[in-house]
Amino acid sequence: MKLIRRIEVNYLRSLYRASIDQPGDLTLVFGRNDSGKSNVLRALNLFFNGDIEPGRDFDFKIDFSDIRREEARAVKGRQFVSIRVEFNVPANYKNSLGSTVSVKRQWNINGEMTETPPRGISTGQRIQLSKFLNRIDFTYIPAIKDLEVFGDLIERMYEATAEASGFQTATGSFVDAIRSETADLSRGLSDLFKSETQLAAPSEMGLLFRSLDFSHGENGHSLLRQKGDGVKARHIPELLRYINEKEAGKAYFIWGFEEPENSLDFASAEAEARTFSRISSRADTQIFITSHSPAFYLAEQESKKQVLRRFFVSKQSIRLDNNRLDPSNAVSSIDTLDEAEKRMAEASLMQLPYIIRQWQGLKDQNSRLKNLEQKLRAELTETKTPVLYVEGVHDKKLFEWAFDKIGLASQAPTIKTLGGTPKDTADLLASLVHVGGSMLSCPVIFLFDNDKAGRLAYANICKEKSPGDKPKAINDKLSVWALPCSSEVSKFCTKHSIPSENLFFVSEFLFDGEGAAKLCASLLDDEQKKLSLFSIDDSYHRGLPQRLAHPLRTAEIGSAEWLWARGVPDSLKAKYFEKALATLDPSYVLGIASTVAETLGCVSNATGELQKATAAQLD
Repeated sequence: MKLIRRIEVNYLRSLYRASIDQPGDLTLVFGRNDSGKSNVLRALNLFFNGDIEPGRDFDFKIDFSDIRREEARAVKGRQFVSIRVEFNVPANYKNSLGSTVSVKRQWNINGEMTETPPRGISTGQRIQLSKFLNRIDFTYIPAIKDLEVFGDLIERMYEATAEASGFQTATGSFVDAIRSETADLSRGLSDLFKSETQLAAPSEMGLLFRSLDFSHGENGHSLLRQKGDGVKARHIPELLRYINEKEAGKAYFIWGFEEPENSLDFASAEAEARTFSRISSRADTQIFITSHSPAFYLAEQESKKQVLRRFFVSKQSIRLDNNRLDPSNAVSSIDTLDEAEKRMAEASLMQLPYIIRQWQGLKDQNSRLKNLEQKLRAELTETKTPVLYVEGVHDKKLFEWAFDKIGLASQAPTIKTLGGTPKDTADLLASLVHVGGSMLSCPVIFLFDNDKAGRLAYANICKEKSPGDKPKAINDKLSVWALPCSSEVSKFCTKHSIPSENLFFVSEFLFDGEGAAKLCASLLDDEQKKLSLFSIDDSYHRGLPQRLAHPLRTAEIGSAEWLWARGVPDSLKAKYFEKALATLDPSYVLGIASTVAETLGCVSNATGELQKATAAQLD
């Protein structure tokens, strides 16, 4: 549901001026700590519920913008906080209100609120507008999801279901049972005070229900007192969804969630993002989320009609050189990763875009691998020539070129791509090994990059952790190998004390290091150079202590060490390999191609020319 069309906030805390245009069914708000992203949710809570946070009233002295306060003092300007929300009007209100309607609410220095409806609205339309606004429920879930948060939700759960006759009957039976068990106490009190005395249900039954809990798991553990914060937090969306479905008088539901990824591991954060996407695809719910998590940035649409929007909040300040507000709008759109990188670079927050790109790659890879097993089985049984499986299209083109250079143009193995490293498909690889002896009709080699993912895939097939200088034979038809590390990169690892388990060696390193690095640097534009200043491969970024990773982050652009710590950007690989094969020494590539060809039995098929061509190329 895209009920809210536009939000304008003026002078609320750090938001001197902020506007969000066309928020989606699910709207994700990112920003540095203390940038003001939570103030977007506070603004909505103030607009709909009249308080700044659940349980905390609006306090003008605290919640008024410091920048505006100084500005107002200097020019004796008015001091106020205003929030305007423009709505896409639901179908049943369009005849009276039109397709869109805008409402402004303003708080003065005394905390008094005034509402400004659209110009020219009639009395009848104002009545319809009030009815429409009263049917909207906004719920704010803060970043710290303590027992008070759950207590509030459970109390609302009681209130939402209290009107049901079955519930009232069960509550009455519960109170009667307590009266029966305490009859002696009631008689004693009646005799003492000479009037009938008995236990009664509390006038506010919601207070009783605040202490309800959930039994969780086979052992019936208390959810709220025995389970971790992450498990508890994942119950909130479904609990709130249930409350919304039961609440009388409400038809449109808007949620404001602060940092739902708190206390969640990556897999749980991804699952939670899917939950929010699913719920926001409903026709009655719109969700606003603040987050630092790539799992939420990469949240997927539940349907083609659903709209996901992403925004970045920057902290505003007055520039001393021209006395202007910077930025003029605290909120900017970051619906593409390029936009996100630009905004986050300005805020010195490059870690998140880097992780998002890595995570996106893994998500895409895992999606492709879901159908890989069946496809590989069919291909392995039908092929008539030796097969080399490589990770990607650039590896395929590289080895097609190399086989041609060593004289195997017509006798070369078939080269097929896996679409990435199948590091999470141990069962798939194991099954290929088990059926290989009886189903493979020709020799096959799996050739992986020599990085963490590639070595894991290698180990899943041959049960050995460290790849050698030659392919490892599993049986008479199947072999597996990872790119053997060049002497240059081996020396680089020794120099920087990089453990073998953190080695990152890929096909773009199969050339002279200095030449390859200069070529790569020449292909980068200014923005890409800026983004590459401190980013290094994830194996080094996450796997090395700061003292070892720092020299890699600060390596000079265009040096061999700069390239070996990063690799070639995906967007430049096609152009890089094209120029590398035309200008750089291919000896190492040809040597590996020769070893693969020999292992696959292509030497005799080439009638001895293979050895001659290879020797000539390696001279």
